This record gives sequence, structure tokens and C-alpha cells, in this order.
Amino acid sequence: MLFAKRVAAVAAKLLLLGVVVWGGQQMAVLPVAVHGDVAVVSSVFFDAGTCTAIEGWFWVRPDCRQYVDWVFTGLDAMTVSAEDPYIYVNLGALVTNGVNGGSGWGTQVGMEVWIVEKLEDAIGQEEPKGKRLLDRSAVMLENHFRPQMEADTRGVGYQAWADAARVEAEDVAKYSAIYGPLIVVRVERLGAAKGHPEHIAVNGSSVSLSYRIAP
Repeated sequence: MLFAKRVAAVAAKLLLLGVVVWGGQQMAVLPVAVHGDVAVVSSVFFDAGTCTAIEGWFWVRPDCRQYVDWVFTGLDAMTVSAEDPYIYVNLGALVTNGVNGGSGWGTQVGMEVWIVEKLEDAIGQEEPKGKRLLDRSAVMLENHFRPQMEADTRGVGYQAWADAARVEAEDVAKYSAIYGPLIVVRVERLGAAKGHPEHIAVNGSSVSLSYRIAP
């Protein structure tokens, strides 16, 4: 019951913040879903810049901005279980070896997690204005589909997943009180210059946050 009341309070706060009326590409009106003792938080704003959208997926390729942002709010770090005091960042994406590429490819990406006050403190900013909680230069997107093909497989075998990253719930609570209510997850394509020329595709649900709920 206490958790449900906190979620309702979050919904009211979202309306006051104006988050649910932004004209962004992807939003969730009530971003927190409860599944037993696990809470899953969806993004309220998603920005892929100028990357081309194909059937709901935004392709991060050499011809567009190389990072994508997901913005989250409504996460009350005080509801995270002390037995598992982390907020996990879950990432899934499509990966292939090029335009009209083949199956079975993985890649590495960069990932950052920030706490910011307003959307404009992150969206369109080369470096968000706030507190950085996570900076990982090499997150592996694993693709276990086989066979691996260079020729076009028409979208089959593109799905790849990363091991969940995590931030401490205590840090989220501490710095949210100082820097603001929004959590920004930024994923960056590393590109050929860094040895990872693969193309990746994401959408608003490619990143979620999750945590174990305190009893």
C-alpha cells in the first residue's frame, strides 16, 4: 500500500513538472510498473537526435549523432530494498554490421547515467549539466544468434543485450535532492575509429531501470 501511494504521488509530480506534456518521441504517463517485488521504470522522454527511424527503431550510424538519451523520473530511491540496494540499468538494442546488414553481430557502446534538474540540461547537450553517477566506456552488447552473416538477413538475428549496469540507490537519493528529479541514461555508439563500426538501433523501450522493492 505504501509503495502504491508513492507511485500515485509520482504521477501527480509528473503532471506538475510538465513531463507528460512534452512533445518528445517517447513518453510514459505512469512510468513505474510493479511485478511482484520488482519495480520497472520506463522512460518518460527519449531523444535520438537526427538518427533515421525505420519501423519504430532509430538507427545510430555514421551519418547522425552518435548518442541517444533516455530520461526517467518517478523513481523513489527510498523504496529500494536494503538487501539489494541498487538501481539496475537494462539495455537491449539491435546490432548489425552495416546498412541492410546480417545476423549475429555484437558491439561495444559507452554508457553514462546522470542526475539533472530539467530536460534541457541533458537533451541536445554534448555533456549534461548535473551529477554523473556512472561512466562506462565499454559496455558489451552480446548477440548469441547464429549463424553470423554479413549479407542482409532482413532484421533476423539483430537483437543484442548488455549485462545490467547498476548505480547505488543511496547515490540516486542523495544527488536527486541536490541536482534534480530526472535520471538520464546516455548510450553512445563508439564507431569505427574506436574499433566498433557496427550499426545499432534503439527505441524508447530499449532502456529501462529496475530494482527490488523494500518490504
